[in-house]
Amino acid sequence: MTPDLWQRGCERLASELPEQQFNTWIRPLPPAEVQPQDDATTRASLRVANRFKLDWIRSQYAGRIEAVLSDLAGHPVRLDLQLAPRELPAVRPPAAAQPPANDE
Repeated sequence: MTPDLWQRGCERLASELPEQQFNTWIRPLPPAEVQPQDDATTRASLRVANRFKLDWIRSQYAGRIEAVLSDLAGHPVRLDLQLAPRELPAVRPPAAAQPPANDE
């Protein structure tokens, strides 16, 4: 199992899918975390930014992504799609907690 399985899979998908579809749905995905499993399969975990994208990729592309990765790996690859954790915006302390301005 080579660590560049996801990269090679993306290259193949880029050659198979219409350019606009690839650039809209596949290219923006972060690299998958690829891990061998105990049962002679590999799991490719993808974290997707929002529920809409997750549902669309699952319904339109998951089977094709699994097929391409499995073909390249030479054994079954299971795609695991998950929502990416949201990053919390930096929180400013309340005004009362800020030191008073020095008006010298």
